[in-house]
Amino acid sequence: MEKFLRIGQVSNLYGISLDTLRYYDRKNLLKPMVDKQNGYRYYSLEQLDTLEMILVGKHLEIPLEQIKEKVESESIEGYLDMMQEQIQFIEAKKEALTKLVQYTTKMTNMLTHIQNHTNDKTFSTVTLEKNVDVTIFQVDLKNVLNTQTTTMINGIEAFEQWVFYYVNEEGAITENTQVVGLSIHSDIVHANEIYKNLDEATKQDSVSKYYLYGAYRHISFWGNESDLKEYLYLLCMHFKLRETTLNIKFRFALLHKDMKHEYWADIYFPNKTAG
Repeated sequence: MEKFLRIGQVSNLYGISLDTLRYYDRKNLLKPMVDKQNGYRYYSLEQLDTLEMILVGKHLEIPLEQIKEKVESESIEGYLDMMQEQIQFIEAKKEALTKLVQYTTKMTNMLTHIQNHTNDKTFSTVTLEKNVDVTIFQVDLKNVLNTQTTTMINGIEAFEQWVFYYVNEEGAITENTQVVGLSIHSDIVHANEIYKNLDEATKQDSVSKYYLYGAYRHISFWGNESDLKEYLYLLCMHFKLRETTLNIKFRFALLHKDMKHEYWADIYFPNKTAG
């Protein structure tokens, strides 16, 4: 048996467990020779070439079934195809990780900003954004709850949530509780695909498009729902807002056990006052 290594020797040589080698055996990737007299398992030196190919594929995150298929093909073209497919997989993964870093960095910056934020009740920090361009998909909650068909898609982490308050001619503020708005995070890898799916959903009565476009005034807010309503009244009184819609984008929720969550929100309102 000079040209053969026992399973324990192979395990030590490559730094892999006995269970891993047995798993490769069960998967018909690397079947050792079994001594019928003592039950010992042996690997030939040529089989070590196969093991090294398996380990290289594992390092490249290539699925074992795909490695097995290419090994059995005995074709250089098969290996080439496998490497080219893996390059595409790695590039897609790299893009996803880049997006994830961007998203995490934004979240970190936002939480730092919240930590240092105090609500401005003088509204001196209101800014005018001249080029707002946001597509919001409004979901009719009543229709969604009453229908048997699926109108939403997976991946709620991809969305920003909006609520809408209407200010009437007397200055009373009413929340539209029948509608929730969803816009798409720009840092999501499949943002275009998600947009297309939602766009398709607008053909159903439960989803419609709503646009924020052009010049809007903007201010940030931090607090619970009761605080928000009080703040919106002060805002409307300050700017004499009437017969208009206040668009609120919730960006983060600090959860509380009593369900009186605190929210970090952006308030967008038209660049006009009552006449």
